[in-house]
Amino acid sequence: MQRRERGAEMDRPVLSASLTARDNHCRNRVGAQMRKSQNDACAHWLWVNLLEILFPAHCCSCGRPQLEARAQGLCRRCAVGVSYVVSPLCLVCGTGLSRDGGDQNRWCRACLQQRPPFDSARSLLYYDDPARTLLHRLKFRADTRVVPALRTLVEEGGNWLAPRNYDLIVPVPLFPARLKKRGLNQALVLARLLFAEQLGKIDPTALIKTENTPAQSGLDGFERRKNLIGSIELNPEIELTKRCVCLVDDIFTTGATVAECSTVLKREGAATVDVVTFARA
Repeated sequence: MQRRERGAEMDRPVLSASLTARDNHCRNRVGAQMRKSQNDACAHWLWVNLLEILFPAHCCSCGRPQLEARAQGLCRRCAVGVSYVVSPLCLVCGTGLSRDGGDQNRWCRACLQQRPPFDSARSLLYYDDPARTLLHRLKFRADTRVVPALRTLVEEGGNWLAPRNYDLIVPVPLFPARLKKRGLNQALVLARLLFAEQLGKIDPTALIKTENTPAQSGLDGFERRKNLIGSIELNPEIELTKRCVCLVDDIFTTGATVAECSTVLKREGAATVDVVTFARA
């Protein structure tokens, strides 16, 4: 018994030394892996920043190389030039009003004289640079690289649009030949940005442009309204009775386009038609 106890006591230091060596080996391996991960992260950070310096992002508006433009698409200089539409506004058409009459929203003189066919209209910002350049690139060049900048403007616009659960969100349609020529419908792109949480309700086929009317640019209000009469129809597969509809377009200029679309929507049974545009001229 004494010999066995004495032998066991002699084996304990050997076992303890073996465990210590194994623990040290494991610690060394873990330490080496952590150092490798830190080195990899550092190398990645250096590589990303080197690329930013060698190949900087360009502002979507002015085109200047900007290190901070990659995420939001706009440089600081252009971002501060954005002019958002703020109160006081007309309760119906959404046009900006003078503060001489107070800071509260109210009806404008034009809507008091003749109410438009839509129930309300709201715009995010005014059609000045950088919004003008961004929308021009999207509309006439199908340049979707401006979408991050447009999304930034929407996110920074705050609670400009009262939350509402629409039954249907309708982008203003393009004539098929013009859509093919442009490559996209800018109203649809903007609808997806403005109503990112209601994508399933956006239907670009609800309204149909049946005539390839001349471009609206360069026409006055009367000529724009005359130009669009009878050129827009409802898709016969769409049921509008008692439905709340939101009509989306890129720019509110004279309101002729959205007025014609709203007339069709109301005539076909829509309970309400609200107009939302990205910009206002």
